[in-house]
Amino acid sequence: MSRKTKDYIIAVMARDRPGIISSITRSVFELGGNVIELSQTVMRGYFSLILCATLPAGMTPENVRKRVEEGNPRLGLTVSVREYDPQPLFLPACDSGIWFLTLQGRDRPGLICQVASHLAERDINIEDLYTRTTGEEITMILQLHPADQRSAGQLRASLEDLSNRLAMETHLLHQDILRATSEVGAIRRLVRRMKGEK
Repeated sequence: MSRKTKDYIIAVMARDRPGIISSITRSVFELGGNVIELSQTVMRGYFSLILCATLPAGMTPENVRKRVEEGNPRLGLTVSVREYDPQPLFLPACDSGIWFLTLQGRDRPGLICQVASHLAERDINIEDLYTRTTGEEITMILQLHPADQRSAGQLRASLEDLSNRLAMETHLLHQDILRATSEVGAIRRLVRRMKGEK
């Protein structure tokens, strides 16, 4: 980002239909900008998106919001815009890596709050969270970043307690293990394929 440009975070929600991403990214382009990161999902017929765009420095968040929101009125977009602040509020004291936690069991009110509170008390940041409820059963997948080795140790040590307290099946994997098993699996499949060709 140069002095002539600024980065903005743009969040959008709407009823889902074709053409929303096309409209949003066109509006950014027409403002003289470029989308550099984007994450989007649809839940129960509702579209949500968050992106980071580099735009000319003269733009205000309100300018950007109005242009994106009004770029295609029929889509009914609700838009929120902030200037990107490069100063992180969560800065790990040491890089203990990314962890993936899965939980499966019976759903009940307050469950997600209990899991999130358990992690927050140990200074563990939730970077990504996915939940899906089917009938009375819930599956949760969390991408976690402990603040330091101490909080990473607390996460491992408290996993059995969390599992017992919530009566849920839990699994914890470090990103290195996940990457290694994925790579080993890919190599095994490749070797099997090569053997089959001979």
